[in-house]
Amino acid sequence: MTNRILLHAHANENTIQFRTISARMKSPQRFYITYDELDRLRRDGSIITNDIHSFLQLRLDERRDRIRFEFTWLTGHSFDSVEGSEQTIHLHWSAFRAFLETCRQPDGPKDFKALSLDVSKSRPRLVFDGNRANLRAAIGDPVIRRKLGKALMANFNYPDADEIHLYNDFVPYSFFFREYRGGRACMCGGLILHGQEDMSKAYYSVHT
Repeated sequence: MTNRILLHAHANENTIQFRTISARMKSPQRFYITYDELDRLRRDGSIITNDIHSFLQLRLDERRDRIRFEFTWLTGHSFDSVEGSEQTIHLHWSAFRAFLETCRQPDGPKDFKALSLDVSKSRPRLVFDGNRANLRAAIGDPVIRRKLGKALMANFNYPDADEIHLYNDFVPYSFFFREYRGGRACMCGGLILHGQEDMSKAYYSVHT
Protein backbone atom coordinates (compact mmCIF):
# COMPACT_ATOMS: atom_id res chain seq x y z
CA MET A 1 0.00 0.00 0.00
CA THR A 2 1.39 3.38 -0.99
CA ASN A 3 -0.04 5.16 2.05
CA ARG A 4 1.72 2.98 4.63
CA ILE A 5 4.51 4.59 6.64
CA LEU A 6 7.88 3.11 7.58
CA LEU A 7 8.97 3.87 11.14
CA HIS A 8 12.71 3.66 11.84
CA ALA A 9 13.83 3.76 15.48
CA HIS A 10 17.48 3.93 16.55
CA ALA A 11 18.56 3.40 20.17
CA ASN A 12 21.16 5.70 21.70
CA GLU A 13 22.53 5.70 25.24
CA ASN A 14 19.69 7.71 26.79
CA THR A 15 17.19 8.20 23.97
CA ILE A 16 15.54 6.60 20.98
CA GLN A 17 15.37 8.60 17.78
CA PHE A 18 12.59 8.16 15.25
CA ARG A 19 12.41 8.85 11.51
CA THR A 20 9.44 8.21 9.23
CA ILE A 21 9.32 7.54 5.50
CA SER A 22 6.27 7.33 3.27
CA ALA A 23 5.50 7.74 -0.41
CA ARG A 24 4.39 11.29 0.36
CA MET A 25 7.18 12.52 2.64
CA LYS A 26 10.15 11.86 4.86
CA SER A 27 10.15 13.26 8.37
CA PRO A 28 11.90 16.66 8.34
CA GLN A 29 14.02 15.76 11.37
CA ARG A 30 14.85 13.02 13.86
CA PHE A 31 12.52 12.93 16.83
CA TYR A 32 14.24 12.08 20.13
CA ILE A 33 12.41 10.60 23.11
CA THR A 34 14.00 9.52 26.38
CA TYR A 35 13.78 6.09 27.94
CA ASP A 36 12.18 7.70 31.00
CA GLU A 37 9.31 8.93 28.81
CA LEU A 38 8.88 5.49 27.25
CA ASP A 39 8.82 3.95 30.73
CA ARG A 40 6.07 6.43 31.62
CA LEU A 41 4.13 5.34 28.54
CA ARG A 42 4.11 1.77 29.82
CA ARG A 43 2.95 2.99 33.20
CA ASP A 44 0.32 5.56 32.13
CA GLY A 45 -0.81 4.26 28.75
CA SER A 46 -0.28 7.53 26.86
CA ILE A 47 2.16 10.44 26.74
CA ILE A 48 2.68 13.65 24.78
CA THR A 49 6.22 14.87 24.20
CA ASN A 50 7.99 17.38 21.97
CA ASP A 51 11.34 17.80 20.25
CA ILE A 52 12.29 21.20 18.80
CA HIS A 53 9.12 22.32 16.95
CA SER A 54 7.51 18.90 16.61
CA PHE A 55 5.22 16.84 18.83
CA LEU A 56 4.53 13.15 19.37
CA GLN A 57 1.59 11.54 21.12
CA LEU A 58 1.94 7.86 21.99
CA ARG A 59 -1.05 5.71 22.94
CA LEU A 60 -0.71 2.16 24.18
CA ASP A 61 -3.38 -0.54 23.98
CA GLU A 62 -1.79 -3.68 25.41
CA ARG A 63 -5.00 -5.69 25.27
CA ARG A 64 -5.17 -5.25 21.49
CA ASP A 65 -1.38 -5.42 21.08
CA ARG A 66 -1.37 -1.96 19.53
CA ILE A 67 0.77 1.15 19.91
CA ARG A 68 -0.13 4.35 18.05
CA PHE A 69 2.35 7.08 17.11
CA GLU A 70 0.81 10.47 16.24
CA PHE A 71 3.53 12.74 14.87
CA THR A 72 3.02 16.45 14.27
CA TRP A 73 6.03 17.60 12.27
CA LEU A 74 6.42 21.39 12.40
CA THR A 75 9.03 23.61 10.78
CA GLY A 76 9.44 27.22 11.86
CA HIS A 77 10.14 29.74 9.12
CA SER A 78 10.02 32.88 11.22
CA PHE A 79 8.94 33.98 14.69
CA ASP A 80 5.26 33.97 13.74
CA SER A 81 5.00 31.28 11.05
CA VAL A 82 5.20 27.49 11.06
CA GLU A 83 4.38 24.81 8.54
CA GLY A 84 3.94 21.11 9.09
CA SER A 85 2.23 17.81 8.55
CA GLU A 86 0.75 14.97 10.60
CA GLN A 87 1.39 11.24 10.47
CA THR A 88 -0.34 8.45 12.40
CA ILE A 89 1.33 5.05 12.65
CA HIS A 90 -0.11 1.89 14.22
CA LEU A 91 2.29 -0.93 15.15
CA HIS A 92 2.12 -4.20 17.05
CA TRP A 93 3.07 -3.37 20.62
CA SER A 94 4.64 -6.79 21.22
CA ALA A 95 7.23 -6.22 18.46
CA PHE A 96 8.14 -2.72 19.61
CA ARG A 97 8.16 -3.80 23.27
CA ALA A 98 10.67 -6.55 22.45
CA PHE A 99 12.95 -3.91 20.93
CA LEU A 100 12.59 -1.63 23.97
CA GLU A 101 13.40 -4.47 26.35
CA THR A 102 16.64 -5.42 24.58
CA CYS A 103 18.02 -2.25 22.97
CA ARG A 104 19.48 -0.92 26.24
CA GLN A 105 21.56 -4.05 26.70
CA PRO A 106 25.20 -3.69 25.52
CA ASP A 107 24.80 -6.34 22.84
CA GLY A 108 21.13 -5.61 22.11
CA PRO A 109 19.72 -4.45 18.75
CA LYS A 110 20.00 -0.72 18.10
CA ASP A 111 17.68 -0.42 15.11
CA PHE A 112 14.01 -1.19 14.66
CA LYS A 113 12.05 -0.83 11.42
CA ALA A 114 8.38 -1.58 10.83
CA LEU A 115 5.62 -0.65 8.39
CA SER A 116 2.47 0.87 9.81
CA LEU A 117 -0.43 -1.52 10.14
CA ASP A 118 -3.35 -1.17 7.77
CA VAL A 119 -6.15 -0.42 10.23
CA SER A 120 -8.63 0.67 7.54
CA LYS A 121 -9.89 -2.93 7.31
CA SER A 122 -10.24 -3.32 11.06
CA ARG A 123 -13.94 -3.10 11.89
CA PRO A 124 -15.64 -3.61 15.25
CA ARG A 125 -18.05 -6.49 15.79
CA LEU A 126 -21.72 -5.53 15.46
CA VAL A 127 -23.99 -6.91 18.21
CA PHE A 128 -27.79 -6.55 18.25
CA ASP A 129 -28.88 -6.61 21.90
CA GLY A 130 -32.21 -6.87 23.67
CA ASN A 131 -35.52 -6.67 21.82
CA ARG A 132 -34.85 -7.24 18.11
CA ALA A 133 -38.26 -6.19 16.81
CA ASN A 134 -36.83 -3.38 14.67
CA LEU A 135 -34.15 -5.68 13.27
CA ARG A 136 -36.70 -8.36 12.38
CA ALA A 137 -38.93 -5.74 10.74
CA ALA A 138 -36.03 -4.29 8.74
CA ILE A 139 -34.72 -7.60 7.42
CA GLY A 140 -38.27 -8.74 6.67
CA ASP A 141 -38.62 -6.00 4.04
CA PRO A 142 -36.28 -6.49 1.04
CA VAL A 143 -36.00 -2.73 0.35
CA ILE A 144 -35.19 -1.80 3.95
CA ARG A 145 -32.93 -4.84 4.33
CA ARG A 146 -30.70 -3.57 1.51
CA LYS A 147 -30.66 -0.06 2.96
CA LEU A 148 -29.74 -1.36 6.41
CA GLY A 149 -26.99 -3.59 5.05
CA LYS A 150 -25.43 -0.68 3.14
CA ALA A 151 -25.69 1.58 6.20
CA LEU A 152 -23.98 -0.96 8.46
CA MET A 153 -21.14 -1.36 5.95
CA ALA A 154 -20.72 2.37 5.35
CA ASN A 155 -20.72 3.33 9.04
CA PHE A 156 -19.12 2.10 12.27
CA ASN A 157 -15.70 1.74 10.61
CA TYR A 158 -14.00 2.66 13.90
CA PRO A 159 -10.58 0.91 14.06
CA ASP A 160 -10.16 1.61 17.80
CA ALA A 161 -13.54 0.14 18.75
CA ASP A 162 -14.05 -3.50 19.71
CA GLU A 163 -17.83 -3.76 19.43
CA ILE A 164 -20.86 -1.71 18.42
CA HIS A 165 -24.01 -2.71 20.30
CA LEU A 166 -27.31 -1.82 18.63
CA TYR A 167 -30.68 -1.63 20.39
CA ASN A 168 -34.26 -0.86 19.34
CA ASP A 169 -35.00 2.82 18.81
CA PHE A 170 -38.50 4.28 19.12
CA VAL A 171 -38.33 5.20 15.40
CA PRO A 172 -39.42 2.20 13.29
CA TYR A 173 -36.59 0.24 11.62
CA SER A 174 -34.06 2.36 13.56
CA PHE A 175 -31.49 1.70 16.27
CA PHE A 176 -29.71 3.23 19.22
CA PHE A 177 -26.03 2.25 19.29
CA ARG A 178 -23.18 2.31 21.78
CA GLU A 179 -19.47 1.88 21.04
CA TYR A 180 -17.29 -0.25 23.34
CA ARG A 181 -13.50 -0.10 23.69
CA GLY A 182 -11.72 -2.40 26.09
CA GLY A 183 -15.00 -3.29 27.75
CA ARG A 184 -15.84 0.38 28.39
CA ALA A 185 -18.78 2.21 26.83
CA CYS A 186 -17.74 5.23 24.76
CA MET A 187 -19.62 7.09 22.03
CA CYS A 188 -23.32 6.51 21.51
CA GLY A 189 -25.94 7.67 19.04
CA GLY A 190 -28.60 6.54 16.63
CA LEU A 191 -28.84 4.80 13.25
CA ILE A 192 -32.11 6.32 12.03
CA LEU A 193 -34.15 5.58 8.91
CA HIS A 194 -35.34 8.93 7.53
CA GLY A 195 -37.99 9.65 4.91
CA GLN A 196 -40.21 6.69 5.72
CA GLU A 197 -43.21 8.30 4.02
CA ASP A 198 -41.64 6.98 0.77
CA MET A 199 -39.61 3.85 1.54
CA SER A 200 -38.07 3.82 -1.94
CA LYS A 201 -36.32 7.11 -1.08
CA ALA A 202 -35.78 6.48 2.65
CA TYR A 203 -32.21 6.50 3.91
CA TYR A 204 -30.25 5.69 7.06
CA SER A 205 -27.99 8.21 8.77
CA VAL A 206 -25.94 8.19 11.96
CA HIS A 207 -26.53 10.73 14.72
CA THR A 208 -24.15 11.12 17.68
